[in-house]
Amino acid sequence: MSFVPAVQVASDSLPRQPNTRLEHLPGPKGHWHFGNLRALLPDPADFLGEMRARYGDCFTVGLLFNRRVVVLAGPAANRLVLLDAERNFSTRMGWEVILDFFGGFLMLRDFEDHRIHRRLLTGLFKPDALRRYLASMQPIIRRTVSSLDGEPDAYPLARRLALDIGLQVFADVEPTPGNEAVYRDNMRVIDGVMGSRIPIPGTRRWRALRARDRLRARLLAEVPKRRNRPGQDMFSQLACFEDAEGRLLSDRDIVGHMMGMLFAAHETTASAMTMMMYSLARHRDWQQQVRAEVLTAARDDAPGVGQLGDMPIADAVLRETLRLYSPVQLLPRRNVRAFDFLDNRIPANSQIFLSPQMCHRDPELFERPEMFRPERFLPQGAESRADPFSFIPFGKGSHMCLGMHFAMLAVKALFVQLLRARDLSLAAKRAPVIRYMPTLRPTQRLPLRFDPIRADTACGNRSVNRSSASDSTG
Repeated sequence: MSFVPAVQVASDSLPRQPNTRLEHLPGPKGHWHFGNLRALLPDPADFLGEMRARYGDCFTVGLLFNRRVVVLAGPAANRLVLLDAERNFSTRMGWEVILDFFGGFLMLRDFEDHRIHRRLLTGLFKPDALRRYLASMQPIIRRTVSSLDGEPDAYPLARRLALDIGLQVFADVEPTPGNEAVYRDNMRVIDGVMGSRIPIPGTRRWRALRARDRLRARLLAEVPKRRNRPGQDMFSQLACFEDAEGRLLSDRDIVGHMMGMLFAAHETTASAMTMMMYSLARHRDWQQQVRAEVLTAARDDAPGVGQLGDMPIADAVLRETLRLYSPVQLLPRRNVRAFDFLDNRIPANSQIFLSPQMCHRDPELFERPEMFRPERFLPQGAESRADPFSFIPFGKGSHMCLGMHFAMLAVKALFVQLLRARDLSLAAKRAPVIRYMPTLRPTQRLPLRFDPIRADTACGNRSVNRSSASDSTG
């Protein structure tokens, strides 16, 4: 039995600790211990936007112990780094903080090694595969929607639903009481992945590492079974995969991809589901318009991929939600070689951050960016013709999220069933307090009401109301 070989790439030689000799670059002075974290963490986009106005599109900020990192801003910076025509920007070392948990995942591979594995995994997200995944997730969504009652907290609801979908679609693991240990360990990993780097017993990091080991052991033990029992889920497809030369993926590669897929699909999808529920509950004119589109485009609560793709209003609302509430606030990279940007010399092995939401809030790129205005993403909207590197909630280029279409499919499938059966409204007048790192989520309860649909709600406005949409605030 032969396996797809490991590929050596330029970023393998980078040390785990990045270069911090960046005194020649402009940026705010930081506290010796906290750096600029106290200003950065409440809302990175606001702080970074202020720094951009002061220092331009290339500056540094300080993290813990005032370790300096480079922030590059604007569509030109996004294009340079994300297209990476010269293979200079390492994603693996940019995300070094999570390597101990998800090493071997596609996102944490670079250059030729990434290209090979992305080509291997692309087939798992082609139209035929997406149709299978959609059929698998719809019963889970149906059970969730039918059980909605009272004023549940939106984020735990979305989080559990996203993990149910991920485990079913990716690993063929049913959401049953017997699998609760798998759920708990996934949650521990996700909650502890960005914790303190020192795994002191009893800390979140320590618990997360132990949960990681249990999950890895479960997956490794399952690989031989999947090789001998082909299935339609992603785990089985990876286990049985053969390349053009008849080589298999190694057990380690399979487990690495599975661990990363479960993390990425679950956490970012839960964030998008939560904030779209909140957006529709707050902007009820748009809720009516999406519902009208759903009732017209989907004959029942189990539409196909084509029907979900032909919902421009739902798509515009989702994109506007992602613009205002990007699940991932910072896209990190490390440069293998020194490079120049706007007359600034960036030394090799510097930590580099791109900020999707800093672009998303730029008034030169999005008119009245603080407003919730989905019409900007309708086919006739101005933003539909904007620079493609101004809107990057899923990244761009070779490292653009491979599961983007799957995530958007899952969110739309939820809202088809949800809006057919329930009317969403806010259960509290206060705006949610948002935690932006490591992924965007509410920090406190975000209760929403899910009332059974009324006849007058189901027959709501079927046209896009420009005036009410433009007056809605984000």
